[in-house]
Amino acid sequence: MTRPRPEPRHLPLALALCAIAAHAQQGDAAAGAGGGAIQPRIGVSLSWTDNLRLDDQEKDAAVIATVSPGVSIVRNTGALRGSLDYSLNGVTYLKTTYKSQLQNALTANAQAEIIPRTFLVDAQASIGQQNATAFGSQAAPTLGSQGSVSALDNPNRRETGTLNVSPLLHGQLGGLASVDLRGNLSVTEVRGSALGDSHGSGGSMRIAQLSAGVLSWFLQANTQQIRPKAAFSNRTSSATAGLNYHPNPDWLFSVNAGQERNDYLSRSGGEQTGLTGGLTADWTPTPRTRVNGNWQRHSYGNSHGLSFEHRMRNSVWRFSDSRNVTLGNAGATGGVRTNYDLYFLLFASLEPDPIKRDTLVRAYLLSQGLSPDAQAAVGFLSTGPSQLRNQMLSFALQGVRSNVTATVSRSVTSRLGDNLNQGDLANNSRIDQRSYSLSGSYQLTPVSGVSLTASRQETIGDSSNRRTQLTSLMANWNSRLGSRISIQLGARHSRFEGVRPYSENAAYANLTQQF
Repeated sequence: MTRPRPEPRHLPLALALCAIAAHAQQGDAAAGAGGGAIQPRIGVSLSWTDNLRLDDQEKDAAVIATVSPGVSIVRNTGALRGSLDYSLNGVTYLKTTYKSQLQNALTANAQAEIIPRTFLVDAQASIGQQNATAFGSQAAPTLGSQGSVSALDNPNRRETGTLNVSPLLHGQLGGLASVDLRGNLSVTEVRGSALGDSHGSGGSMRIAQLSAGVLSWFLQANTQQIRPKAAFSNRTSSATAGLNYHPNPDWLFSVNAGQERNDYLSRSGGEQTGLTGGLTADWTPTPRTRVNGNWQRHSYGNSHGLSFEHRMRNSVWRFSDSRNVTLGNAGATGGVRTNYDLYFLLFASLEPDPIKRDTLVRAYLLSQGLSPDAQAAVGFLSTGPSQLRNQMLSFALQGVRSNVTATVSRSVTSRLGDNLNQGDLANNSRIDQRSYSLSGSYQLTPVSGVSLTASRQETIGDSSNRRTQLTSLMANWNSRLGSRISIQLGARHSRFEGVRPYSENAAYANLTQQF
């Protein structure tokens, strides 16, 4: 049984962002400005799988051909700074009746300084693959010539696009206090499904003491509203006052108290109003070590955050534990959904600047033969308020010719209120997702290397027969054929246990030409 080719719903957004970034870069180049680069590419990949339909009862071996034109844009100086990486993957199937399809992959971050030191605009955009339900079929990504492609016949996968725009206006009140006014606009769209689609808007105001000494004060107000396309909207607002205590450069303490209002627990009962208050502590004993903790009281359930980062000469270590409310799509640990997200977070202490870090992360993943878009943690589509508990431990060890990266993560999503959720949380009050990953690589020569990645993803629901497990093993050999051509050969084995269990084996070859 075949499925019709889906329309590339997010393609106009992706092409528009590419065009804007390219136009800005060309304008700066014409003016003689430096600090930027545009690198077009095209990739071709060929893979074979023994189970295209992910069904042991109806195995369908197939050859998959993928053509992936793309572009990478980086600019790290000037009024417009940012990075963008986009590819359009055309997937064709041979020796099967499954129809061709198009997939988009986008990661973009930008900051525009409209008025120096006064008016800034931050923007982020992404397009990637997302599981519709945490308990449906799951599959390891098929590596394309530049990233991962969900080429296997998985009806549980949806292409999801997000766009966030946040303008910031900075000023002063009579030389006594600084004032920051920030707006937040967000859009999430899911191809082929209204579940997960939402629009968000909000804003915040922060007034803080200028020329702060050991003790300083601040006032803050926030408001946010999320409007799903197929469900009730949710709103929250708060106003707090606080004090900062900064006894020395290594320590910072903060305390706040105020009032908040939200409608997270009951639609029929209207909004709930209550007191809120919290504590924050930050310790930075060395430039390579940072410990941060916070706790906040809420009427719907307290939130907290704890993080530890430490960078040694040849390793990076990170631990985090957080609990907060999410409105909409859930399940990814601390925002980590892909290899790119994981290493972008892991390398934060190596390179604080997000634009320069983007280049560092992509170069590292390319050298290790790892796909930036490959899923590092599972998620699922949903609407309504839920409480998300995230825990993650990760480290990277770097030797002269070898590297090892390991990640253990857990996310527990619990619904809030009654009859406010759609998707998995409508039938499960609690969903527990765990991910384990271990990657090792070895540099054979200055231009070639091998890598091996083992991963497992588990999902457990509190209703009966709600459990899945995906185990994958992937081996790669990668090399450069000159300065602008790279090649990758690899093999993959996956085993899934769930509603429709299966095992799958695959082999692939990828070739990428950069211009």
